[in-house]
Amino acid sequence: MKTTVLFIIISIFSLTIHSQSQKEGLKNVLQERIKDIKEDESDNPYYTKKEKEDEYLNENNLFQPLAQPDENSDLANFFKIYLEKKMLKKIDFTAIKDSYLYNNFSNSKYNYTIRLTFELGKTGKATNCRINTGNKELNRKIIEIFKKYPLEKLGLKESDKSGKISVQLFAKEGKEVIIKASKFAVVDEPPVLKDCQDSQFYWQIDKCIYDKLYEYILKNISLKTLNNQDLRGEIIFKPRFTVNSEGKITNANSIAPNKIIKDEIDRIILSFNETIKPGKRNNIPKNTYCETFRTITIEKLK
Repeated sequence: MKTTVLFIIISIFSLTIHSQSQKEGLKNVLQERIKDIKEDESDNPYYTKKEKEDEYLNENNLFQPLAQPDENSDLANFFKIYLEKKMLKKIDFTAIKDSYLYNNFSNSKYNYTIRLTFELGKTGKATNCRINTGNKELNRKIIEIFKKYPLEKLGLKESDKSGKISVQLFAKEGKEVIIKASKFAVVDEPPVLKDCQDSQFYWQIDKCIYDKLYEYILKNISLKTLNNQDLRGEIIFKPRFTVNSEGKITNANSIAPNKIIKDEIDRIILSFNETIKPGKRNNIPKNTYCETFRTITIEKLK
């Protein structure tokens, strides 16, 4: 009598052991699969349109008083020196508004401001800088300028290396785009698992919670449930959930190849009962939306 064994391997997207051509091939495959997931996500959004707009308005209402953006802030004056005014015409709010983040927002609720986010590296310098102006060339130029700015002027501390940091740089007032930059940085710290407390940098803390969660998924996923789906090979899925301001996981609503697998992943995520310190914004606990991509490789050996 033949016996069947189902092997499940959870892997993250690491390309380090492959040649350059292999890396490109894997990257293209990954992008196609993520594209498929995003199409599935449009059929099952995490937030309704109203919830997304309310969340956006609430987030802005929290951000603005903390950042205190001003046309004459030190950061604004720095950019007025190093960024030519004509470059502001390259900012394309239409492209930004059409992006997946804001494409469902009504014009009356979108606030027409642009932020740059970054993290603090080991040397205390800005790293992993990101901005969307709707123009890639301008994005690169702004990041290049920002990296020359003395970060201590934003009120940052050594402990802020554990957070993702945001500053406003631009705003549209009437028909004109102006430099209206933050006086202070806003620091968003991710949720921290008890086992991840020794991690110091944002990327380490963020990676740790996902790694621990997937170890838990691997140990608790129902092999019978997966085997009954008759799926084999590598499948990609997108866990989505919230860690609330009390450190509890809520509202799991993942994207997966079918509803049965989705429900199984959501069940496991919601049963994850490790002690979690909630995410914070400038040291104030807050709800944190979490998402990532992972793969499960299912092999059936006879």
